[in-house]
Amino acid sequence: MRRCVRYALWLCAGAPGLLAAQGFGIYEQGTCAMGRAGTGVAAPCADGSAMFFNPAGLAGLAGKHATIGVTLLDVQGGFTDDILQQKTNLNDPLLAVPQAYFSYGVTSKLGVGVGLFAPYGLETQWPLSFDGRFSGYKNILQSLYLQPTLAYQVTPWLSVGGGFDIVFGKVELNQRLDLAQAPVTLPGVPAGTTFGQFGIPPGTDFADAHLEATKTTVAGHVGAIFKVTDRLSFGANYLTKARFDYAGTASFTQVPTNLVVPANIPVGALTIPAGCPIDALLSAPAAACGGVGFGLFNTVFRSQPVTTVIVNPAQMTLGVAYKVANGWTLLGDYQYTWWSRFSQLVITFPQDVSGLLGRQLNENYQNTNAFRFGAEWVRDAKWTFRGGYLHHNGAAPAETVTPLLPEGERNEFTAGTTVKLARGFSADLAYQYIEQNDRRGRTREPILGQVLNTGLNNGLYTFHAHLFGVSLGYAF
Repeated sequence: MRRCVRYALWLCAGAPGLLAAQGFGIYEQGTCAMGRAGTGVAAPCADGSAMFFNPAGLAGLAGKHATIGVTLLDVQGGFTDDILQQKTNLNDPLLAVPQAYFSYGVTSKLGVGVGLFAPYGLETQWPLSFDGRFSGYKNILQSLYLQPTLAYQVTPWLSVGGGFDIVFGKVELNQRLDLAQAPVTLPGVPAGTTFGQFGIPPGTDFADAHLEATKTTVAGHVGAIFKVTDRLSFGANYLTKARFDYAGTASFTQVPTNLVVPANIPVGALTIPAGCPIDALLSAPAAACGGVGFGLFNTVFRSQPVTTVIVNPAQMTLGVAYKVANGWTLLGDYQYTWWSRFSQLVITFPQDVSGLLGRQLNENYQNTNAFRFGAEWVRDAKWTFRGGYLHHNGAAPAETVTPLLPEGERNEFTAGTTVKLARGFSADLAYQYIEQNDRRGRTREPILGQVLNTGLNNGLYTFHAHLFGVSLGYAF
């Protein structure tokens, strides 16, 4: 029973893969900035999105500004296994990431505002025919930040700003269980014996696991802009980590195998008779067939509380902006994210007085670097055009690339425009293409006692995405 209970924990513990890579960070929190590859720490867009890119940018803004927008993510990718060379495509829907900002220039030096944005989030969906369903077939991460912001121009050349973030977090994981890997726990059966050793073929679904948790926490955001001249400026922006002490529920639903025992099977001191339905054998607490019953769905695979701690990492961005001439501005940013702080994850079942369920997962993620380059051209009072390029590396080492988040090194290209629609009204449009390098990875979590290494990788992940941004702004 000890190994069977630990198996229940193991399938719930797949959640960390969803939450532990650079790839679930979403930097497209303003359509204007998105068009220039997210650059703007030294010269934020004047649409209120400075609350995310650099709060100091609110200082000196005149009047009131309201902006509402959305970024649509069309994610495409798949996995090709080594043996059969069969490709399975992602089933991700079109994802929408909202942004809303309101700012007010109280004086020529003091600016205030409030922003709503989602800098971390992800949804990955795979078909139930994919072997990766045993790691996770529908995985959702949501982090919505509500940020009141204050900015002040200290001197003509220095502005500072900051705010605190109320962060609403949610995580959901859905995955299947493979009966071939489930332990057999009967008297007289050696420890470590699995159903696969009794002829159950690998890939036999017998249970569906659902893990869901929510939490609200607090983080912080500060920034500064240093103007050397009217043309040259530097900026720095820091978003603190957000710690989530999640408390949720793990629930299990039996999936019919429709299998029957083909012949009498001696199991320890007992015998499972031919014709016994496997599903009854698994669900009945006792005496299902020939006096044998496992009762897994009344003991191990039952709904129960689960807790864990997950951290959205801190990120720091440094930038420079230079106004060339004829309405042109060149921008460059460097971003550093502390993903290495997510090296381990501890999952706890509070009702487990025996201490059998607790488990620690090692993910070994690495800090990431991103380089962003953008250009902006103000053609006239009505039209502004933008473009940019960015590159960043991946956080997941080669041994932890899974269906939950098969992320890696990326190159991205952007374009955008602003058009004045009427007095005080403007619209922003942007497009971004993400091309991720192909990456080898695995479809399943290691079994208990198995060393985590690249030897578990069994195929190639591919990924690319199209992002579309649109926003409306009103200045009054």
